[in-house]
Parts: sequence; structure tokens; C-alpha cells
Amino acid sequence: MTLSLAQMTMEHDRHALPIRRAPDLYMGLCGSRHFAHNPNGYEALALLGRRGWLMLQAADGRSAREVALDVAGGDADEARKCLSELPLLLRNGFVRSPGVPLAQPPGPPERVFNAWLHLTNACNLACPYCYIQKDAGHLDEQTAARVLAAIEATAQSGEVDRVHVRFAGGEPMLRFAALQRFHQQATEVCGRHGVRFSAAVLTNGTVMPKEAAAWLRDAQVSVSVSIDGVGTAQDVMRPVVGGGSSAARVEAGLDVLQNAGIAPYGLVTVGDSNLEGLPVLARWLSDRGIGFRLSLVRDLEWGRGLLDDRHGAGAAPSEAEPGMLAGEALWRVQRVLGQTYDVLEAAVVQGATPSFRRTHRFCDLELWRPIQKACGAGESYLAISDKGEFSPCQAALHQPGTQPLRGDSLRIQARSQTQFSDFSSKHGNPECNRCQHRSSCAGGCPLLLHRRAGDIEGRSPYCEVFRAVIPRILRIAAQELLRDEAARVPVLAR
Repeated sequence: MTLSLAQMTMEHDRHALPIRRAPDLYMGLCGSRHFAHNPNGYEALALLGRRGWLMLQAADGRSAREVALDVAGGDADEARKCLSELPLLLRNGFVRSPGVPLAQPPGPPERVFNAWLHLTNACNLACPYCYIQKDAGHLDEQTAARVLAAIEATAQSGEVDRVHVRFAGGEPMLRFAALQRFHQQATEVCGRHGVRFSAAVLTNGTVMPKEAAAWLRDAQVSVSVSIDGVGTAQDVMRPVVGGGSSAARVEAGLDVLQNAGIAPYGLVTVGDSNLEGLPVLARWLSDRGIGFRLSLVRDLEWGRGLLDDRHGAGAAPSEAEPGMLAGEALWRVQRVLGQTYDVLEAAVVQGATPSFRRTHRFCDLELWRPIQKACGAGESYLAISDKGEFSPCQAALHQPGTQPLRGDSLRIQARSQTQFSDFSSKHGNPECNRCQHRSSCAGGCPLLLHRRAGDIEGRSPYCEVFRAVIPRILRIAAQELLRDEAARVPVLAR
């Protein structure tokens, strides 16, 4: 290919740029290929060729041309080949250069307000770690009208492009007719102001009214199913009120959803009782093509200990640093999670779907975009109870300090919450500020941090778990990139 004079000039100018390896990079090995991850970038994970890897290692503030010549041992032709790796290094923010901005997501980010809507307190399961106080309460029509008025004010505000509601409970599918009615009304309300309405239902998967799956599919309501184990592990963590197996019922519910063309998402709460069964569950979900999130149980209400699911005392907090998972309990969690990610890595290598990078999550970590706080609580997210009261987080809806929902924008109400004295992060803490993963973790669950320390500037009680898990997730994601790259290369060209 012949370059124009303008292109040659631009290449010359770019090669004169000083480049330096970016801070906070995570670099690893996937088979025989190196990869790098920039936690301060967007989708900034990439496999590197030999030349790109050497350029990255040598980028110390000299010009790109000098770095390339150094890597090439003074060979001009080899240096030109090394310089061909520069666009990828700059685009992903793996190397920095004065005046070269970090890559941003394509187009302006969608402005979304997320609301958790508590349809009912009733549930057919009796999960011991659940923070909801069970009773017959549910969202009545008058309260629903108040919520719709607040959604309309949000749509009118000009501050959002989309309102997203997560229907939850208790078990929201016990109030399926009310869910359908609210969804239709909210869609109409938002549509009048040019704002899109979307929704998800968070269900235990054991209640599936006739025709519900078809309606959810046609209405494009996403479905997340809580599942904590296979067989008895599920039954222990999520027992049925009155007896019976929740494992058999959730499997039947998943069959109904998948046969209707819905791709359900798994929500796995990890506690002391089901920890050892995680590798088996990971295999089971992978075999069914179900992406899932692992969430370590949070003692948001009773505060006795970490990984305490109310079946026992759980793991005692560290004496050296109160509130931190440590010692033998930490080692146990890390061991089992390592086995779980071994299963997921094998599934990726074998071509499992759906995409690991797109569907797998661990707690509140965000690996594909930088974050300042682990969720939008108190800013772009709030939870609304069946009584029409709101909280920054659904886990605190039954704690003192909730406020009555008003008719103005949900965004304004989220920012005016008074249940927690200070629910915004300003400075972080020294240890987090020094951590290369801080833009992926941001200290973890803000409510858990606030519960333990009175603010959200602290270090997550599960910090050492995060430090162990993040490299595994990145390696599996790189393995997926390697697999996809191999699939694009014609057999004769390999």
C-alpha cells in the first residue's frame, strides 16, 4: 500500500511522540501470548504480539521511534514493524503520550436512571440470608400511581434517555398481572416524553404463570434468576416454604424460559453453606448456556460475620483489621473460587456460549470501564418499597430512615436521600488509592462499607478476594479473545 504525503507526515509525527507505559496496567500470559488490561480504559483488554509486548515493556518516555529502534536492535525494517503496534497501544491506553487523549466509548454514553421496584413482600421461598421482612404486603394501585408520577417527572426532566425498572420482591412473579400493568403504563408515560422505558424481572425462577414467558419475551423484559446451587445445595440455600425442592422447580422454570427463546441470567449468592458447590454450579450453568454473576453474601443487616448466611456463625472478621475476610476463611474462599474459574476457563476454551466477557460478573467489579463508585446508589439509582418509600439501595428498604416517594424526578430524590449520612466517595483511602485495580473495584459495595465504617471511603471486607479474582477473570477474557482470534484465521493460513 502506498501512503499519501499527508499520511506519511502524520505517521512521522506520531512516531516522534514520547511514549510511556501507563500506570495500573495488568499484564499477563495466556498460553504463549501476552495480554494487557487497562482498568482506566473502555473495553481495554487486548492480546499483544511479540513486538507490541516488547514496545510496551520498553516505553519509558523516549519517542516511539527510539523505543522501536531499541527493541529492534537498530534494525530499521524491524523497527518499522514494531511501530505498526503503536496504534493499538495508544488506542487502549497501554502507553501514554502528552496530548494524546484516552479513548472514549463511541458516542455519548446513554443517560439511564435505574429503579428497583419492590412489588411484594410475599415469597414462596425462605432463603435464610434474605434481608426482606416477609408478609402479605404488595404495591397497590395508589402507590403504583405515585411511582408512575415520579417516573414521568424523570422523563420530563431532560436528564435521562432511558428509565430502567427492576421488578423485584419477595417473588415478583406472584404479582405478574400487576407487573404487566405497570410495565405498559410506564412505557406509555416515558414514550410521551421521548424517553425509552426498559425493564427486568428478578425472580427465583420457581413461579411461572401460564403465558408469562411469552409475554416477557415479546415485551423484551430481561429475566434474572436467583440460583445458588445444584440439587441439595440449592435446597439448603433457598428452601421452599412448606417443603419441597426449589432445585427441581427452578430447573423447570429455566426450561420454560429457554424454550420460549429467553436467555435468563443467573444471580448466585455465595454464602458459607453453598461455597463448596460453586464449581459444580458453574459447570451446570455453563452447560445450559447461562451467564451469571457471583455475589458474596453481605451482612448488611445483622453484621455478625462475613459469608454468614444465617445457618451458622460464618467466618469471623479479622482481628488484625476488623471487618476484613482473612486467614483460613479467606484461603477457603480463594481456593473454591479458583476451582470455579478453572471450570469457566475450560468452558471458554471449549467454545462455550454466551460470551464470558459480556455476561460474567463478580460482585460489584467493573472491568470494562473505569468507575468511581461500585454502583449508582444515591445518584442514578434508588429502590422503591411496596409502601412507596425509597432508599439508596434495596438492601436497606426495611431499615430505618427511608423516605416517602415524592412526585419529582427520581434522580433528584436519589441525590436528596437522608437514610445514610454520606453516601458519596470523595477521597478514597490510601490503600485503595495505591491499588492498580481501584478503577475496577472502587471499594466494593458502598452500603456494606457504610454499614461497617459510617462512610464509603473504606476498603471492601472482600478486598483480598477481589485481588485474587480479578487476574483470573482477565486471563479467561484473554483466553476468549485468543479463541475468537483463532476462529477468524482460515485453516490454511494457520
